[in-house]
Amino acid sequence: MPLLKADNLKLGYGSVPVAENITFSVNKGDYLCVIGENGSGKTTLIKALTGLVKPLSGNIEFGVGSLKIGYLPQQTELQRDFPASVKEIVMSGFAGNGVFHPFYSKKEKETARRFAERLGISKLWQCCYRELSGGQQQRVS
Repeated sequence: MPLLKADNLKLGYGSVPVAENITFSVNKGDYLCVIGENGSGKTTLIKALTGLVKPLSGNIEFGVGSLKIGYLPQQTELQRDFPASVKEIVMSGFAGNGVFHPFYSKKEKETARRFAERLGISKLWQCCYRELSGGQQQRVS
């Protein structure tokens, strides 16, 4: 008997599905690797397996014995509510020199823009951090 079995899961929020037709089983000694594009339902699947969200349809069964599943979220509640823009976060890197200054120099602004270009986050420059995907937040941080 599998330790974990998912049968024809449909996952989503409200009535909007993010992933469907998910079927797999995990036996003793197996590893489960969840991969996919941003927004494809990876986190929602893990939340369903841990009981944090209910599947829209389908079944999740746990086998016999003491099965423990741990979950470490990609972002904390604080990160979800962080109101700063990407620009403000990147620019705050210049505040670490121990001297407070309310304005940034032209050179600091240009340097920050260059780093944003190199990290592929320049298109996000005016976006609010809390509105970014987990992967985008990691690149900004």
